[in-house]
Amino acid sequence: MARLLGHLARCILAGALLGAAPAFAFPAPGGSAPPTDSPTAPPPAHETEKAPDLETAFPPAARPGPVEGTPDIDPTEATMDLPEAIMRGLGLHTEKTPEQLAEERKQSFHWNAVPFILTSPLIGFGFGVAGAGVFRVDEERTKLSKFATNILYTVKNQISIPLRTSIYFGGGDWSLVGYTNWQIFPAPTWGLGGDTPASNEVIVDKSLIRLWETAYRRVFSDLYLGAGLYWDRFYSVVERGAAPGVLNPFTSYAYGTSGPYDNMGVSVDLLWESRDNPVNATHGYYATATYRAFPRWLGSTYDWQSLYLDARAYFSLPKPHVLALWAYGWFSFGNTPYLNLPSIGSDPDARSGRGYIEGRHIGKSLLYAEAEYRFRIWDFVGGVVGMNVHSASQIRQPGEPQNAPVYQFWYPAVTAGIRVLVNKPTRTNGLIEVGVGLDGSYGIYLNINENF
Repeated sequence: MARLLGHLARCILAGALLGAAPAFAFPAPGGSAPPTDSPTAPPPAHETEKAPDLETAFPPAARPGPVEGTPDIDPTEATMDLPEAIMRGLGLHTEKTPEQLAEERKQSFHWNAVPFILTSPLIGFGFGVAGAGVFRVDEERTKLSKFATNILYTVKNQISIPLRTSIYFGGGDWSLVGYTNWQIFPAPTWGLGGDTPASNEVIVDKSLIRLWETAYRRVFSDLYLGAGLYWDRFYSVVERGAAPGVLNPFTSYAYGTSGPYDNMGVSVDLLWESRDNPVNATHGYYATATYRAFPRWLGSTYDWQSLYLDARAYFSLPKPHVLALWAYGWFSFGNTPYLNLPSIGSDPDARSGRGYIEGRHIGKSLLYAEAEYRFRIWDFVGGVVGMNVHSASQIRQPGEPQNAPVYQFWYPAVTAGIRVLVNKPTRTNGLIEVGVGLDGSYGIYLNINENF
């Protein structure tokens, strides 16, 4: 019974935290208006559906490659995690024997499913069911594979059913990273550039079917080479309330502002992964470069390309403190559809730009940087403080000097939060955080795992 209650406690905590991921945000009334560990290219702008990010709740081994596939021991010297503390407080905790722990680690398939509710300016109020699991395809030393999915429905008639998979085989030298999604998801936008007033806001109704798959092969050490196939079908794209012949910040853009249209493309990917743990790193590096091309001869409605460069570094300070650094650049070329342009908060994990609404700034390219200082307060409770800054590229105006800066408007934000260890063997933290940006923009965020 105690074992069952302990499992239930973890599920409830996972549901409470994951149900709000990637962000449980309440922007200030006077601020901006609303919008894997996967090494694939980032999702298009305004497609961060605010659904639960359960895929990292049950992380695989610390890093790619032929490792044992068992979770790391928590390096923070915490004596327990939050679910265990609850069970101890109720007098229901029982210590597991070494044999029981070893048997649990040998299990090849683990999964959980939890109901959730969440709210944000983007969705109003939503609910659904989310599930995630890990499994091993072949020999014991292969990294654990994982999957995550959910069904989300909101009071704004938004629907999203994503599935993310990471499958490892061949002793960890090969992997397949997939992302599929079906969604009907109205979302706001304000037009291109970094100087778009709140009065520009328009709502775009869109419906999407997505199939992405990327294969990776270890080249040597921690370096992987990948290639991917991408297909998007935007079968409905309509600006809500648009008057015939009247242009606004959305309809004035030439590409992808009406549907249906298709993206059919390929990618070349490079990945360096040397973190000691992908969901709570204390040292190591992560870097990825993804070039995607969507030519018309392959079936795309528009000819366009994108390049996404992402670098992260983690430095152990006097134990158990960590300095974490993150920067990315996202660039698009050609006739990029509006909904595929780079925008803040549309990175792969939807964690960038906290303090601003997802999709608030969008452009042909976007630069981002962030630093966090993570520290321990007491046993399984820690803290984090940080700052971030981003800039969306400006549109070249007629007669403007060619040497005019592309990134003219920069938006900084400061963040602070509490981290609570919710699963000691996998080093999984729950995080509640406040982000404050310019012009009274702020948000409150509830996430699972570190922000990056």
